[in-house]
Amino acid sequence: MGLSVWKNGRFVKLWTAQLTSNIGDQFYSIALLWYLLQQTGSSAALSLITIPDMVAGFLFYLIGGVLADRCQPRKLMVGADLARLFIVAAIGLMVYFSDVPFPFFFFAQFLLGIFSTLFQPAKTVALKAMVLPEQLSEANAILDSTFRTVRILAPMSIGVLGGLVPLAGLFFINTFSYLLSALLIRSLGNDKPQTDASLSAPQNAAAYWRDIAKSFADLRSNRLLFSILLYANMGYLFWMVCWSAGLPTLAKQIGGGDPGTLGLLIGSYGIGNLVSSLFMTRFSYRQHLLVILCGWLAQAVGFVTLGLADGFILFAAAAVAGIGGPLTGIPTVTAIQTMVQPTNTGKIFSVNMLAQNGFGVLSSLLGAVWFGTWQVHTLFWQTDCCCWQW
Repeated sequence: MGLSVWKNGRFVKLWTAQLTSNIGDQFYSIALLWYLLQQTGSSAALSLITIPDMVAGFLFYLIGGVLADRCQPRKLMVGADLARLFIVAAIGLMVYFSDVPFPFFFFAQFLLGIFSTLFQPAKTVALKAMVLPEQLSEANAILDSTFRTVRILAPMSIGVLGGLVPLAGLFFINTFSYLLSALLIRSLGNDKPQTDASLSAPQNAAAYWRDIAKSFADLRSNRLLFSILLYANMGYLFWMVCWSAGLPTLAKQIGGGDPGTLGLLIGSYGIGNLVSSLFMTRFSYRQHLLVILCGWLAQAVGFVTLGLADGFILFAAAAVAGIGGPLTGIPTVTAIQTMVQPTNTGKIFSVNMLAQNGFGVLSSLLGAVWFGTWQVHTLFWQTDCCCWQW
């Protein structure tokens, strides 16, 4: 039996850093949404605030991938954490001392999105270097299950702290979490140097484009990896509209306007996510594509059931749909880490994130069309039927 990933001190430090920053991010997200709702009274503002992060992803993910492959990932992650620390601290100070105009949050979200696109590829590359290849799936699953656990439990603690600290205090908790994360990541030690001599070339625009072209050539030559990325992401064309539009609309119809119904549906989905993610920490597999297809099948079964059933079955169906998330996401990242040349890992990960964002945006646009002609129950099973016919 191989050495447990928990015996790897570097991984434990990275896990702890991610745990603290995940907790802080949840505090930040809820504080931001609550503040905007208080200040604007507009649900449209809550929808718009997600756009800058997506735009930053489209513009900077490939740059983040190039930097992750060229530079020391540890330094990139520390720099990204410190940058986000100062941005969130500025938000907290402004919220504490004055009313903050909505455009400021729009700009701040864009900046946070930029530094997230630098952090995520670097984390993927760093993890590949610090654990054994056969431990990558377990390590990715542990990080994923930690995030999903925090997403379920953190709002409960926020409910307690909300009555004890001012709203600005929740932003400062996120600031402290980034500081702790940066210190832990800095203590990881130096990364292994890249062996590709071409990466020592000057980091100008032409060099970046050559790196990106090389990564696409690597992807074209690896048909299995291309298929994995294609099938892992094209499901977002249907998932996004079911998640962001279908669940809220269904909750409104069956709950008579009670927001608690939506909370129960999302909570059930989250429980399915967590159970699946914990399962993946112990599940050994070689066929990444087969696991991904099983994940989309679970989501399709769950969403189709949401469109056909009623009563308590709806919440069980949401949990079944939630099982699919880790089954698609974890094997995809693991495949990138194990099947891609070390000098292209960050860039291929960034390509994967761009594809995910692209399908998600297209799904949102199609949702606007579908909701003009389909009832919400029809939306769930029609979209998933279309997915499997494709």
